[in-house]
Amino acid sequence: MAHSGDQTAQVAFGVLEATDVARADAVRLLGADSSLHAQWIMGLAMNSAAPEEVLCRVFTVDPLPEFRYWLPYCPLSPAAAAAAVAHPDPRVRAVLAENPHLPPAARAVLAEDPDPKVRRVAVMMACEYEVELPAELTVRLATGPEPRLRYWATGLIGLPERTRLALAEDPDPRVRSAALDSWSWPRLRPEVRDAAEADPDSWVRAAVRRATHVHPPLPTTVGGFLAETDERRRRDAASTARVEEALAVLLVAHDDPSLRRAAALNPHVPTVLALGMAADPEPSVRLAVSLRPDVTEAQRAAIDYTVPPGRLPVPSWVEERFGDPDAVREIAASSHVVLRRGVTGAPALPADVIERLAADDDYYVRLMLCENDHAPHELLVETFADWDGLSWGRLARHRNFARPGLARFADSPNYRLRYAALFDPEAGPDLVERLSRDAMDMVRHRAAADPRLPLPRLVELLGGEETSQRAVGNPALPAQLMHHLLDVAGVKR
Repeated sequence: MAHSGDQTAQVAFGVLEATDVARADAVRLLGADSSLHAQWIMGLAMNSAAPEEVLCRVFTVDPLPEFRYWLPYCPLSPAAAAAAVAHPDPRVRAVLAENPHLPPAARAVLAEDPDPKVRRVAVMMACEYEVELPAELTVRLATGPEPRLRYWATGLIGLPERTRLALAEDPDPRVRSAALDSWSWPRLRPEVRDAAEADPDSWVRAAVRRATHVHPPLPTTVGGFLAETDERRRRDAASTARVEEALAVLLVAHDDPSLRRAAALNPHVPTVLALGMAADPEPSVRLAVSLRPDVTEAQRAAIDYTVPPGRLPVPSWVEERFGDPDAVREIAASSHVVLRRGVTGAPALPADVIERLAADDDYYVRLMLCENDHAPHELLVETFADWDGLSWGRLARHRNFARPGLARFADSPNYRLRYAALFDPEAGPDLVERLSRDAMDMVRHRAAADPRLPLPRLVELLGGEETSQRAVGNPALPAQLMHHLLDVAGVKR
């Protein structure tokens, strides 16, 4: 697939000289092992600045290198996706259809792919990712000859109502069952409903039962509760139903601690009865009492509760008050760490509340605040530097993370802070080049993809085993050089 040595040298020297790259760098690039050609191809496929002509060449490569490991996940530009959907290997197109970042126009093309597996994956993923396809395409899929496509078409956004209702009369029972739900059932003609209820297929009859099922109200009296045999409904009643006082008395003294805990969470259980469980022998019951909205701060502090490790659900009453600045301030000042953690998710935190939570003594309050769009820059950097959670790298993508001044960390002993230095919008080419030689892989890789990296160093990294893919994905790579890398790799123009 490669050129001869003389041809390769002639091509590469020409483009490198045209881009003012030193001759020594050209020699290093030409000496790159042919095993790097696959890295170049993958990097170009993901290069956001690659011209359409380059991408069209990349996606003619067959076999496409290691496509199963990067194609389902990497964001593709519209031009890249348009080139990819024309790849000759249907396995590549099927894997491409799994990509959640695929532009809708490209997914629409795959939904009518010549290969049946590609079509199925594309339509199934359109349902999974809630991608809206053109209405005329959804009709073609819903009325076409393939039962599997008609089955998945029942869940497509944008499918016209008339077409969706017609699928309840489809010849295939799986399609009929998928078309029957609580939305379609009352809209179907009476004769269609009659036929569905008498359908010989068990899937269809099960769908009818689900579509017509009406949940009876939860029990609110002692008699109704004792007569209820479904344990899930008993717990739901204990935790959410507007229970009568007699039933509340029964629940707070029940032998089953899960029912006492449910009662402690139920806002309809009178406060005085709930506080009677403040000394309950079961820790989860005491914690539930401490999280009630009708308990004062003094009463909370008097309860011997323990907060278990891990993330706990945010109490619903806390979420209901996210839009009330005064209520948010009150919750943020609570002595209860679970409430303070919960309020960090409010979408519009006042500035003084952000300041208070960012200085909270509890590490997880500060950590959870970092998930908020308004988390302060200093807290994000501090957490980025020392948090050991699996998703710590996501903090660098937070809108408040990048700030002028991060370059001061370029010589930090903490490799994460050296990595953070590359997010400084005012960092210069010299700093980026220096960090491209860092001892840590992730720092070097980030620098290799940085468009501020000087071109001679960028070309040098194209020949490195561990940096070649990142370097060729650098948006500052000249288009002429992209083409010549493909020439060196033997990809036809």
